[in-house]
Amino acid sequence: METHKLMAIESSLAGIGDLPTMTPEKIQALSHELVEVDRANKSLGRSKTQHQQQLQTLTMISSSPYRRIRQCLAQIESRRQALESAAKGYKKNLIRIKKWEEKGDQESLDKISQVLYEQERNKQYVEGALKEMAVYIEAMKDIKQSHNIPDDWTEEDAELDEPRHHLWQSFMQSYRDMMMHGRISQGNAEYLTSYGAHLQVAKRLIENYIVKCEAMIDEGQLPTVSHLFEFLDNMVAMFLDSHKLVAEHIGLSSIIRKDFLYLGEGDGDNTVQSD
Repeated sequence: METHKLMAIESSLAGIGDLPTMTPEKIQALSHELVEVDRANKSLGRSKTQHQQQLQTLTMISSSPYRRIRQCLAQIESRRQALESAAKGYKKNLIRIKKWEEKGDQESLDKISQVLYEQERNKQYVEGALKEMAVYIEAMKDIKQSHNIPDDWTEEDAELDEPRHHLWQSFMQSYRDMMMHGRISQGNAEYLTSYGAHLQVAKRLIENYIVKCEAMIDEGQLPTVSHLFEFLDNMVAMFLDSHKLVAEHIGLSSIIRKDFLYLGEGDGDNTVQSD
């Protein structure tokens, strides 16, 4: 296999002509070094590490377990589509290789060598996509178990969790605004109001939390990120039903339209829950 790789690398340069610095001897030496590079690349083949996949991607997207699950599903689907596309490409190459083998001329043999080399190179990315799918599937299982979410959760379950997510996220973003700029940005002010939080009340609550944390730090107590999460959870509990006041002001009798939700195969229960 290594000899095949070396031939493919050098044949890919055929027709370019002489290079001023990289002589055939230097190219051959480089080809031998690329064997180790190919071995090392098998540890890569994916765009993000498992830490990035499970901490940065999921945490940055949302605080809601359903949002995290949906993010996992989106990532899994993206990689599955890439794998399906790669599989189609492999099948097309098999057909092309068969035709070139039938011709048997040198040009066709060179094309076969190049395609086989490219397919060998692509294996690490195929394997990388499979690894990432596996990581996201395991992460999704962990999230469901941690939050007691059944395997047969529905779109309605995710919708019912949305107010909790948006309140948590709007307070988190507003807290960051206060820390970085000393005020809540217009966008986050609108975000808070759209889910029923009175802006002056929200601002005062965040200010009080910042003062509390500063006092703790001055006394040598260093609050952890869990301390911040607890504050955000308290804000969610305080304003959890406030979005209903906004809906009432708009004139909406309901936000969740159950007739347009996927509730699972054969689910005939159309009982409308409060949102």
